[in-house]
Amino acid sequence: MAKIRHNNIIDTVDSVLSVSKKKGIIHLHAEDQSLSGQHLTLHGKQVLHFGTCGYLGLEHHPQVKRGAIEAIERYGTQFPMSRTYISNPLYSELEKLIKQMYNAPVVISKNCTLSHLTVIPSIIRQSDLVILDHQVHASVQEAVKKLLSQGVTVEMVRHNNLEMLEDRIKKQRGKFERIWYMADSVYSMYGDFAPIQELIALAEKYEQLYLYVDDAHGASWAGKNGTGYAMSQMPEGLYRKMILTANLGKAFGACGGLSLFPNEEWYNRVNNFGGPLTFSVQIEPATLGAAIASAKIHLSDDIYTYQQELQRKIAYFNTLLKQTDLPLVHESESPIFYIGTGTMEMGNHLVQALLQDGVYVNLATFPAVPAKNIGVRITISLTNSDEDIAELVRKLQLHFHLALAATNQTQENIRKAFKMPALAQSVSPAAAPTAPSTAISLQRYTSITQIEAAQWNKYLGHRAMFDWEGMRFLEESFSNNPEKENNWAFRYYTVQDPQGNVVLMTFAAIALLKEDMFSQASISKALEREREANPYYLTTTGIVLGSLFTEGNHLYLDRSSPSWKEALKALLTELNKEQETSQASSILLRDLDDMDPELDEFMVEQDFVKMLLPESCVVEDLNWTDEEGFRKTLSKKGRENFVQKIKRNEHFYEVVVKDQLAVDELQYAMALFRNVKGNNFAINNFLFPEKMFQLLNESKSWEFVVLYIKEEFSISRKPVSVAFCHKNAANVYSFMLIGMDYDYLMTYGVYRQTLYQVIKRANALQCTQVNMGISATIEKKKVGATPYPKVGYYQSKDNFAMEMMGATFAVEKE
Repeated sequence: MAKIRHNNIIDTVDSVLSVSKKKGIIHLHAEDQSLSGQHLTLHGKQVLHFGTCGYLGLEHHPQVKRGAIEAIERYGTQFPMSRTYISNPLYSELEKLIKQMYNAPVVISKNCTLSHLTVIPSIIRQSDLVILDHQVHASVQEAVKKLLSQGVTVEMVRHNNLEMLEDRIKKQRGKFERIWYMADSVYSMYGDFAPIQELIALAEKYEQLYLYVDDAHGASWAGKNGTGYAMSQMPEGLYRKMILTANLGKAFGACGGLSLFPNEEWYNRVNNFGGPLTFSVQIEPATLGAAIASAKIHLSDDIYTYQQELQRKIAYFNTLLKQTDLPLVHESESPIFYIGTGTMEMGNHLVQALLQDGVYVNLATFPAVPAKNIGVRITISLTNSDEDIAELVRKLQLHFHLALAATNQTQENIRKAFKMPALAQSVSPAAAPTAPSTAISLQRYTSITQIEAAQWNKYLGHRAMFDWEGMRFLEESFSNNPEKENNWAFRYYTVQDPQGNVVLMTFAAIALLKEDMFSQASISKALEREREANPYYLTTTGIVLGSLFTEGNHLYLDRSSPSWKEALKALLTELNKEQETSQASSILLRDLDDMDPELDEFMVEQDFVKMLLPESCVVEDLNWTDEEGFRKTLSKKGRENFVQKIKRNEHFYEVVVKDQLAVDELQYAMALFRNVKGNNFAINNFLFPEKMFQLLNESKSWEFVVLYIKEEFSISRKPVSVAFCHKNAANVYSFMLIGMDYDYLMTYGVYRQTLYQVIKRANALQCTQVNMGISATIEKKKVGATPYPKVGYYQSKDNFAMEMMGATFAVEKE
């Protein structure tokens, strides 16, 4: 396999959100003439509003609105200057009020995103290490990306995992001046908290540890003077090694970001020249006026009345939820609640049904939450009456069970996905899943020997090296090895319709994976240095359609069958069972055809996110008999490349095709393969076991295209390239592995010559096509290969592995 495309995360999110947008539950426009916070008008209907982040409803407070109006009347609609020159008069008043609230120096930005972009690049140095909680808000992660170009090392740890954090501190503290841990105080989806006091204790234990905390969702509704949840955990004031970001929006009722510092040095550094702070426009007078009015409320006793009333409503909601069997993921004193639905299909269905019945809640979807942890996010605010909350619970309970039945979801599956305890009583009949619409049958096998060779080869064996004999080779190669990463469990699945016709056939491997398998090469290089001492650092068990060795479309699915969706659902259900049994963290259905919107939508609703994978390169025109015939199959640029880069070097080579290598030859070929593996981190997986090469050497289905530099041009008698090639039962030739001597690579064009000689060999064998693999697409196109875009569908128990794949949250430290 090869590296996923860099825009993968954007494309993945787009594919996920497009489904919900199509169903009319996101990207909506409120249709009201005025707002109070209690209701919204959506799709022409008034609904209860349980999606606001204005937890205290201060955006509708008379004093706050009056502050905005008076500011416009006094100062206009804007003050169009950089703050480097002159600030609007209201800034000074607001800064004094905020400093009085927090008792700390403050820099005010237009919003929290700009606060992060202002502070993080200003404070972090090349000599620092940044460690991100993998659920820290996207705005923090975006700001951190700016550090990569500055050569700052960035790592990631699992959510609220202090053991993992401390392990990284111990191992990295000798290399860095400071280690910054970045986290949210209150996480915006589940409403769970960062362990602030434990983090401070850890920072006291390790002097190099500093904390950067985003308290955007914790402000106002908690803490003295509404200074937020993080400050409520620090009775002595802002911790000496913490930078705190807070929010003038959300519960505060205005707009703007606060950056609070424990010392004047950091404050001055950011305030003097803090990136966007310097060159962006200022906060508008109306917003400053509203923020000043809100700050005065925060400094009065009124804020405690509001906080206490919100806590009463939160407690009331918790009490009502306890009387239901709804899967509340995290019981909390925060105003954010999360009801798990497990699948995207059920999440879409539930939010849509509630909206139609007069209640608006947020759909929580990837990437804000893991693909297996879709749910509805509910926020409680002071604008919600007790009657509203009671109505929400009644309708939520009703439509949750209807959605269970409509989508064939179960409480058991949801609770397993969120690692919640099972219900004490059985699920009510209303929640029981409906029977499948077709009586399909799924068979599961643990060895290829349990399936007839003719049947397997009919549906899958003609595609690539995974014909029946090829699978038997893989089973033997990846079993009983001393290294745990080289022992794979294979699973085979066949799904038939009621008439006994095969609708689906596939296989999967359960294996140990590196979590950076698809990450940028710089990430993998850095992690490989860590693995020199700890070989299994950031590794996890995964289920991969096909295997980590094979390439091609491993899924036979009869799309003309009316049962294809039921068949695919049955497979996914079985893979989820396999995931629970094997404790695998992820499932990857790989190398499927791109541009299939029907399959995209289906897979999104089953909680799989789309990943764009590199093209699969195939040479399909082998109907030529001589070199001139081959050249005619090439493009104009391909013909030029052939003459200049391949043909003119061909006389340097002696090419030998061998059915088997001698013992010393095999060892040398393996060493050449390790050369390639050590120089290519496009797909970072484990080195294949020596046993596999031994069996490959003994198999009649494999052969070696070996390239030597002729005696008159080199004193070395050893190969400069070995291509490991497979010919299957359907006469398809697969160029599976390559080993090269990098000392000769550039001078003699070793790689290009190998590509050409492999194609010549396939032509001589009268093969129908050559599978050329999925890397180095540009070079393969030059020798006549056609690249076919491929996608994968990925599901993980958390977002950590996905973020390691698509994000850039680690760089090589030279």
